Amino acid sequence: MGTLFASTLRALVREKSLFIWSLAFPILMATIFMFMFANLDGAMEFDPVPTGVVADEAWGASPFSAVAEALGERGDDQLLDVRRFADGEAAASALVDGEVMGVFSVDEDGEPVLSLAPGLQIGQTTDMDAIDRSILESVVGTYVRDADLMTSIARENPGAFADPGRLEAMFSSVDATEEVSLTHAAPKESVRFYYALFAMAALFGAQIAVVAVCWTQPNLSPLGARRALGAIGRTRTLLATLLACWLLSFCCLLIAFLYTRLVVGVDFAGREGLCVAGLGAASLLACALGTALGSLPKLDVGSKTGILTGVVCLLSLFTGLYGEPCMELADMVSREFPVLASLNPAKAICDMFYSLYYYDGLEVFAGNVALIGLFSAALFAVGALFVRRQRYASL
Repeated sequence: MGTLFASTLRALVREKSLFIWSLAFPILMATIFMFMFANLDGAMEFDPVPTGVVADEAWGASPFSAVAEALGERGDDQLLDVRRFADGEAAASALVDGEVMGVFSVDEDGEPVLSLAPGLQIGQTTDMDAIDRSILESVVGTYVRDADLMTSIARENPGAFADPGRLEAMFSSVDATEEVSLTHAAPKESVRFYYALFAMAALFGAQIAVVAVCWTQPNLSPLGARRALGAIGRTRTLLATLLACWLLSFCCLLIAFLYTRLVVGVDFAGREGLCVAGLGAASLLACALGTALGSLPKLDVGSKTGILTGVVCLLSLFTGLYGEPCMELADMVSREFPVLASLNPAKAICDMFYSLYYYDGLEVFAGNVALIGLFSAALFAVGALFVRRQRYASL
Protein backbone atom coordinates (compact mmCIF):
# COMPACT_ATOMS: atom_id res chain seq x y z
CA MET A 1 0.00 0.00 0.00
CA GLY A 2 2.90 2.34 0.73
CA THR A 3 4.31 1.72 -2.73
CA LEU A 4 0.91 2.44 -4.27
CA PHE A 5 0.65 5.67 -2.25
CA ALA A 6 4.09 6.83 -3.41
CA SER A 7 3.47 5.95 -7.05
CA THR A 8 0.11 7.72 -7.05
CA LEU A 9 1.63 10.81 -5.48
CA ARG A 10 4.40 10.90 -8.08
CA ALA A 11 1.90 10.51 -10.90
CA LEU A 12 -0.24 13.36 -9.54
CA VAL A 13 2.76 15.66 -9.16
CA ARG A 14 3.69 15.04 -12.79
CA GLU A 15 0.18 16.08 -13.88
CA LYS A 16 0.99 19.80 -14.19
CA SER A 17 -2.55 20.81 -15.12
CA LEU A 18 -3.71 19.96 -11.59
CA PHE A 19 -1.68 22.82 -10.15
CA ILE A 20 -3.45 25.52 -12.19
CA TRP A 21 -6.49 25.71 -9.91
CA SER A 22 -4.99 24.18 -6.77
CA LEU A 23 -1.86 26.35 -6.51
CA ALA A 24 -1.45 28.95 -9.26
CA PHE A 25 -5.01 30.28 -8.96
CA PRO A 26 -4.96 31.22 -5.23
CA ILE A 27 -1.48 32.74 -5.51
CA LEU A 28 -2.44 34.80 -8.55
CA MET A 29 -5.72 35.97 -7.01
CA ALA A 30 -4.03 36.82 -3.70
CA THR A 31 -1.56 38.99 -5.61
CA ILE A 32 -4.39 40.74 -7.45
CA PHE A 33 -6.25 41.27 -4.17
CA MET A 34 -3.10 42.76 -2.65
CA PHE A 35 -3.19 45.60 -5.19
CA MET A 36 -6.99 45.90 -5.31
CA PHE A 37 -7.40 46.22 -1.55
CA ALA A 38 -4.26 48.26 -0.87
CA ASN A 39 -6.32 51.23 0.35
CA LEU A 40 -9.45 49.43 1.52
CA ASP A 41 -8.45 48.83 5.14
CA GLY A 42 -7.11 52.35 5.57
CA ALA A 43 -10.16 54.01 4.06
CA MET A 44 -11.87 54.40 7.45
CA GLU A 45 -8.75 55.13 9.46
CA PHE A 46 -8.49 58.67 10.80
CA ASP A 47 -5.91 61.00 9.31
CA PRO A 48 -5.10 64.42 10.79
CA VAL A 49 -7.33 67.07 9.28
CA PRO A 50 -5.37 69.32 6.88
CA THR A 51 -5.89 72.75 8.39
CA GLY A 52 -4.55 76.11 7.28
CA VAL A 53 -3.76 78.99 9.63
CA VAL A 54 -3.26 82.64 8.72
CA ALA A 55 0.01 83.25 10.58
CA ASP A 56 -0.15 87.05 10.84
CA GLU A 57 0.51 89.27 13.86
CA ALA A 58 -3.00 88.76 15.25
CA TRP A 59 -2.51 85.01 15.09
CA GLY A 60 0.78 85.15 16.95
CA ALA A 61 -0.73 87.29 19.70
CA SER A 62 -3.76 85.04 20.22
CA PRO A 63 -3.77 82.18 22.75
CA PHE A 64 -5.72 80.18 20.18
CA SER A 65 -2.55 79.78 18.11
CA ALA A 66 -1.00 77.72 20.92
CA VAL A 67 -4.07 75.48 20.97
CA ALA A 68 -3.91 74.86 17.22
CA GLU A 69 -0.18 74.20 17.29
CA ALA A 70 -0.59 71.74 20.19
CA LEU A 71 -3.29 69.84 18.29
CA GLY A 72 -0.96 69.70 15.29
CA GLU A 73 2.01 68.18 17.10
CA ARG A 74 3.07 64.88 15.56
CA GLY A 75 2.16 61.76 17.49
CA ASP A 76 -0.46 59.05 17.84
CA ASP A 77 -3.05 61.58 19.00
CA GLN A 78 -2.36 64.22 16.33
CA LEU A 79 -5.66 65.85 15.42
CA LEU A 80 -4.70 68.55 12.93
CA ASP A 81 -2.20 68.81 10.10
CA VAL A 82 -1.39 72.50 10.47
CA ARG A 83 -0.16 74.41 7.42
CA ARG A 84 0.89 78.02 7.86
CA PHE A 85 0.09 80.78 5.34
CA ALA A 86 1.45 84.30 5.37
CA ASP A 87 -1.88 86.01 4.63
CA GLY A 88 -5.56 85.33 4.20
CA GLU A 89 -5.39 85.40 0.41
CA ALA A 90 -2.92 82.51 0.24
CA ALA A 91 -4.96 80.55 2.78
CA ALA A 92 -8.20 81.15 0.84
CA SER A 93 -6.52 79.95 -2.36
CA ALA A 94 -5.40 76.74 -0.66
CA LEU A 95 -8.93 76.29 0.70
CA VAL A 96 -10.50 76.60 -2.74
CA ASP A 97 -7.93 74.22 -4.27
CA GLY A 98 -8.73 71.60 -1.65
CA GLU A 99 -5.28 71.59 -0.06
CA VAL A 100 -6.85 72.20 3.36
CA MET A 101 -10.29 71.42 4.78
CA GLY A 102 -10.55 74.64 6.74
CA VAL A 103 -8.63 77.77 7.71
CA PHE A 104 -8.18 79.23 11.19
CA SER A 105 -7.61 82.95 11.56
CA VAL A 106 -8.00 85.59 14.27
CA ASP A 107 -10.10 88.73 13.81
CA GLU A 108 -9.46 92.24 15.11
CA ASP A 109 -11.03 91.39 18.47
CA GLY A 110 -8.75 88.39 18.94
CA GLU A 111 -11.55 85.89 18.34
CA PRO A 112 -10.83 82.74 16.29
CA VAL A 113 -12.57 82.45 12.92
CA LEU A 114 -13.10 79.23 10.97
CA SER A 115 -13.46 79.25 7.18
CA LEU A 116 -14.65 75.98 5.67
CA ALA A 117 -14.01 74.61 2.21
CA PRO A 118 -16.87 75.15 -0.26
CA GLY A 119 -17.53 71.40 -0.41
CA LEU A 120 -18.08 71.27 3.35
CA GLN A 121 -21.21 73.38 3.46
CA ILE A 122 -24.27 71.80 5.07
CA GLY A 123 -26.00 69.35 2.75
CA GLN A 124 -22.95 68.90 0.51
CA THR A 125 -20.70 66.80 2.73
CA THR A 126 -19.47 63.24 2.40
CA ASP A 127 -19.17 61.09 5.50
CA MET A 128 -15.44 61.74 6.00
CA ASP A 129 -15.79 65.42 5.11
CA ALA A 130 -18.55 65.76 7.69
CA ILE A 131 -16.25 64.25 10.32
CA ASP A 132 -13.46 66.69 9.44
CA ARG A 133 -15.94 69.55 9.51
CA SER A 134 -17.20 68.60 12.95
CA ILE A 135 -13.61 68.34 14.25
CA LEU A 136 -12.71 71.84 13.08
CA GLU A 137 -15.94 73.29 14.44
CA SER A 138 -15.42 71.48 17.74
CA VAL A 139 -11.91 72.91 18.12
CA VAL A 140 -13.14 76.48 17.65
CA GLY A 141 -16.31 75.97 19.67
CA THR A 142 -14.49 74.40 22.62
CA TYR A 143 -11.91 77.20 22.70
CA VAL A 144 -14.55 79.95 22.57
CA ARG A 145 -16.61 78.27 25.30
CA ASP A 146 -13.61 77.83 27.61
CA ALA A 147 -12.42 81.38 26.93
CA ASP A 148 -15.84 82.78 27.82
CA LEU A 149 -15.87 80.68 30.99
CA MET A 150 -12.44 81.99 31.99
CA THR A 151 -13.61 85.56 31.40
CA SER A 152 -16.72 84.96 33.50
CA ILE A 153 -14.67 83.49 36.34
CA ALA A 154 -12.23 86.38 36.25
CA ARG A 155 -15.10 88.86 36.48
CA GLU A 156 -17.22 87.13 39.12
CA ASN A 157 -14.72 85.16 41.22
CA PRO A 158 -11.13 86.23 40.58
CA GLY A 159 -9.98 84.39 43.70
CA ALA A 160 -10.53 81.08 41.90
CA PHE A 161 -7.31 81.67 39.98
CA ALA A 162 -5.40 81.18 43.23
CA ASP A 163 -6.21 77.44 43.03
CA PRO A 164 -4.70 76.11 39.75
CA GLY A 165 -5.78 72.55 40.56
CA ARG A 166 -9.40 73.59 40.74
CA LEU A 167 -9.18 75.35 37.40
CA GLU A 168 -7.50 72.35 35.82
CA ALA A 169 -10.26 70.06 37.06
CA MET A 170 -12.86 72.48 35.78
CA PHE A 171 -11.53 72.56 32.23
CA SER A 172 -10.33 68.98 31.90
CA SER A 173 -12.52 66.55 30.02
CA VAL A 174 -13.66 63.39 31.77
CA ASP A 175 -13.48 60.08 29.90
CA ALA A 176 -16.84 58.48 30.53
CA THR A 177 -16.20 55.59 28.17
CA GLU A 178 -13.63 52.82 28.05
CA GLU A 179 -12.27 51.47 24.79
CA VAL A 180 -12.64 47.70 24.56
CA SER A 181 -12.29 45.23 21.69
CA LEU A 182 -15.26 43.01 20.89
CA THR A 183 -13.23 40.91 18.46
CA HIS A 184 -10.02 38.90 18.68
CA ALA A 185 -8.34 41.18 16.12
CA ALA A 186 -9.01 44.63 14.74
CA PRO A 187 -11.64 44.28 12.00
CA LYS A 188 -10.35 44.57 8.43
CA GLU A 189 -12.71 44.49 5.50
CA SER A 190 -10.24 42.89 3.09
CA VAL A 191 -9.62 39.69 5.06
CA ARG A 192 -13.08 38.36 4.23
CA PHE A 193 -12.18 38.25 0.54
CA TYR A 194 -9.01 36.30 1.25
CA TYR A 195 -10.95 33.81 3.37
CA ALA A 196 -13.46 33.39 0.54
CA LEU A 197 -10.54 32.86 -1.84
CA PHE A 198 -9.17 30.07 0.35
CA ALA A 199 -12.59 28.43 0.37
CA MET A 200 -12.72 28.46 -3.42
CA ALA A 201 -9.11 27.28 -3.77
CA ALA A 202 -9.73 24.44 -1.32
CA LEU A 203 -12.74 23.18 -3.24
CA PHE A 204 -10.88 23.48 -6.54
CA GLY A 205 -8.38 21.09 -4.97
CA ALA A 206 -11.08 18.46 -5.45
CA GLN A 207 -9.90 18.28 -9.05
CA ILE A 208 -6.90 16.30 -7.81
CA ALA A 209 -9.18 13.65 -6.32
CA VAL A 210 -11.43 13.64 -9.39
CA VAL A 211 -8.50 12.80 -11.65
CA ALA A 212 -6.98 10.30 -9.22
CA VAL A 213 -10.27 8.45 -8.68
CA CYS A 214 -10.79 8.27 -12.44
CA TRP A 215 -7.33 6.71 -12.69
CA THR A 216 -8.59 3.86 -10.49
CA GLN A 217 -11.51 3.10 -12.81
CA PRO A 218 -10.69 0.48 -15.47
CA ASN A 219 -13.12 1.92 -18.01
CA LEU A 220 -11.56 5.40 -17.84
CA SER A 221 -7.85 4.73 -17.47
CA PRO A 222 -5.36 2.10 -18.63
CA LEU A 223 -3.72 2.51 -15.23
CA GLY A 224 -7.03 1.62 -13.60
CA ALA A 225 -7.32 -1.47 -15.77
CA ARG A 226 -3.86 -2.68 -14.73
CA ARG A 227 -4.59 -2.01 -11.05
CA ALA A 228 -7.88 -3.89 -11.27
CA LEU A 229 -5.95 -6.97 -12.35
CA GLY A 230 -3.38 -6.58 -9.58
CA ALA A 231 -3.23 -8.16 -6.16
CA ILE A 232 -4.25 -5.04 -4.22
CA GLY A 233 -7.96 -4.78 -3.53
CA ARG A 234 -10.16 -1.91 -4.59
CA THR A 235 -10.56 -0.57 -1.05
CA ARG A 236 -6.82 -0.39 -0.37
CA THR A 237 -6.21 1.13 -3.79
CA LEU A 238 -8.79 3.82 -3.18
CA LEU A 239 -7.48 4.52 0.33
CA ALA A 240 -3.89 4.97 -0.88
CA THR A 241 -5.13 7.17 -3.72
CA LEU A 242 -7.12 9.42 -1.40
CA LEU A 243 -4.22 9.78 1.03
CA ALA A 244 -2.03 10.94 -1.85
CA CYS A 245 -4.75 13.36 -2.99
CA TRP A 246 -5.17 14.80 0.50
CA LEU A 247 -1.43 15.33 0.95
CA LEU A 248 -1.02 17.06 -2.41
CA SER A 249 -4.10 19.23 -1.90
CA PHE A 250 -2.94 20.19 1.59
CA CYS A 251 0.55 21.09 0.36
CA CYS A 252 -0.89 23.32 -2.37
CA LEU A 253 -3.11 25.13 0.12
CA LEU A 254 -0.24 25.44 2.59
CA ILE A 255 2.03 27.04 -0.02
CA ALA A 256 -0.75 29.48 -0.97
CA PHE A 257 -1.35 30.22 2.71
CA LEU A 258 2.32 30.94 3.36
CA TYR A 259 2.45 33.21 0.32
CA THR A 260 -0.65 35.08 1.48
CA ARG A 261 0.71 35.47 5.00
CA LEU A 262 4.36 36.29 4.30
CA VAL A 263 4.25 38.07 0.93
CA VAL A 264 0.78 39.59 0.74
CA GLY A 265 0.78 40.28 4.49
CA VAL A 266 -2.75 39.16 5.33
CA ASP A 267 -3.40 39.11 9.07
CA PHE A 268 -4.59 35.83 10.58
CA ALA A 269 -4.74 37.22 14.13
CA GLY A 270 -1.71 35.26 15.30
CA ARG A 271 -3.50 31.93 14.87
CA GLU A 272 -1.53 30.61 11.94
CA GLY A 273 -1.18 27.16 13.53
CA LEU A 274 -4.95 26.73 13.80
CA CYS A 275 -5.31 28.04 10.25
CA VAL A 276 -3.00 25.27 9.05
CA ALA A 277 -5.16 22.74 10.90
CA GLY A 278 -8.17 24.26 9.17
CA LEU A 279 -6.43 23.84 5.83
CA GLY A 280 -6.10 20.14 6.61
CA ALA A 281 -9.84 19.91 7.21
CA ALA A 282 -10.56 21.86 4.02
CA SER A 283 -8.28 19.52 2.06
CA LEU A 284 -10.18 16.54 3.44
CA LEU A 285 -13.44 18.09 2.25
CA ALA A 286 -11.89 18.67 -1.18
CA CYS A 287 -10.87 15.01 -1.39
CA ALA A 288 -14.37 13.93 -0.39
CA LEU A 289 -15.95 16.16 -3.03
CA GLY A 290 -13.52 14.88 -5.65
CA THR A 291 -14.26 11.30 -4.67
CA ALA A 292 -18.01 11.79 -5.02
CA LEU A 293 -17.68 13.45 -8.42
CA GLY A 294 -14.89 11.17 -9.64
CA SER A 295 -16.94 8.05 -8.90
CA LEU A 296 -19.94 9.18 -10.97
CA PRO A 297 -20.63 6.51 -13.62
CA LYS A 298 -20.81 7.03 -17.39
CA LEU A 299 -18.91 10.35 -17.35
CA ASP A 300 -15.39 11.02 -18.54
CA VAL A 301 -12.79 13.08 -16.68
CA GLY A 302 -13.51 16.26 -18.65
CA SER A 303 -17.21 16.17 -17.82
CA LYS A 304 -16.54 15.59 -14.13
CA THR A 305 -14.04 18.46 -13.86
CA GLY A 306 -16.53 20.68 -15.70
CA ILE A 307 -19.22 19.85 -13.17
CA LEU A 308 -16.74 20.55 -10.38
CA THR A 309 -15.88 23.97 -11.80
CA GLY A 310 -19.54 24.96 -12.04
CA VAL A 311 -20.36 23.74 -8.54
CA VAL A 312 -17.38 25.51 -6.95
CA CYS A 313 -18.10 28.79 -8.74
CA LEU A 314 -21.74 28.69 -7.64
CA LEU A 315 -20.90 27.89 -4.02
CA SER A 316 -18.26 30.64 -3.95
CA LEU A 317 -20.89 33.18 -4.97
CA PHE A 318 -22.40 32.90 -1.50
CA THR A 319 -19.07 33.51 0.23
CA GLY A 320 -18.90 37.02 -1.26
CA LEU A 321 -15.78 36.36 -3.31
CA TYR A 322 -16.94 38.18 -6.42
CA GLY A 323 -17.16 41.68 -4.96
CA GLU A 324 -19.04 43.88 -2.53
CA PRO A 325 -22.54 43.17 -3.95
CA CYS A 326 -21.89 39.43 -3.60
CA MET A 327 -20.59 39.99 -0.07
CA GLU A 328 -23.85 41.75 0.77
CA LEU A 329 -25.78 38.88 -0.82
CA ALA A 330 -23.83 36.36 1.25
CA ASP A 331 -24.52 38.33 4.43
CA MET A 332 -28.21 38.55 3.58
CA VAL A 333 -28.49 34.80 2.97
CA SER A 334 -26.65 34.06 6.23
CA ARG A 335 -28.93 36.44 8.10
CA GLU A 336 -32.27 35.50 6.56
CA PHE A 337 -31.65 31.82 5.74
CA PRO A 338 -29.02 30.56 8.21
CA VAL A 339 -29.86 26.88 7.68
CA LEU A 340 -29.50 27.21 3.92
CA ALA A 341 -26.20 29.06 4.33
CA SER A 342 -24.88 26.34 6.63
CA LEU A 343 -25.35 23.77 3.85
CA ASN A 344 -22.72 25.52 1.71
CA PRO A 345 -19.30 23.81 2.11
CA ALA A 346 -17.50 26.88 0.76
CA LYS A 347 -19.22 29.06 3.36
CA ALA A 348 -18.20 26.62 6.09
CA ILE A 349 -14.53 26.91 5.10
CA CYS A 350 -14.78 30.70 4.87
CA ASP A 351 -16.47 30.94 8.28
CA MET A 352 -13.81 28.68 9.77
CA PHE A 353 -11.10 31.26 9.04
CA TYR A 354 -13.46 34.09 9.94
CA SER A 355 -14.09 32.61 13.38
CA LEU A 356 -10.36 32.42 14.11
CA TYR A 357 -9.90 36.06 13.21
CA TYR A 358 -12.81 37.59 15.08
CA TYR A 359 -13.66 35.32 18.04
CA ASP A 360 -11.60 34.98 21.20
CA GLY A 361 -12.78 31.44 21.92
CA LEU A 362 -12.48 28.40 19.68
CA GLU A 363 -16.04 27.12 20.00
CA VAL A 364 -17.18 28.60 16.67
CA PHE A 365 -14.02 27.34 14.96
CA ALA A 366 -14.58 23.84 16.34
CA GLY A 367 -18.19 23.95 15.15
CA ASN A 368 -17.13 24.86 11.62
CA VAL A 369 -14.48 22.12 11.58
CA ALA A 370 -17.11 19.63 12.75
CA LEU A 371 -19.45 20.80 9.99
CA ILE A 372 -16.68 20.34 7.42
CA GLY A 373 -16.13 16.86 8.83
CA LEU A 374 -19.83 16.05 8.35
CA PHE A 375 -19.72 17.27 4.76
CA SER A 376 -16.64 15.13 4.16
CA ALA A 377 -18.21 12.01 5.66
CA ALA A 378 -21.37 12.44 3.59
CA LEU A 379 -19.44 12.94 0.35
CA PHE A 380 -17.13 10.01 1.06
CA ALA A 381 -20.21 7.86 1.67
CA VAL A 382 -21.67 8.91 -1.68
CA GLY A 383 -18.39 8.14 -3.42
CA ALA A 384 -18.11 4.75 -1.73
CA LEU A 385 -21.67 3.90 -2.77
CA PHE A 386 -20.93 4.60 -6.43
CA VAL A 387 -17.60 2.77 -6.35
CA ARG A 388 -19.11 -0.37 -4.80
CA ARG A 389 -21.82 -0.53 -7.45
CA GLN A 390 -19.39 -0.37 -10.37
CA ARG A 391 -18.96 -3.68 -12.19
CA TYR A 392 -17.12 -4.36 -15.41
CA ALA A 393 -18.02 -7.10 -17.88
CA SER A 394 -14.49 -7.23 -19.30
CA LEU A 395 -11.20 -5.38 -19.05
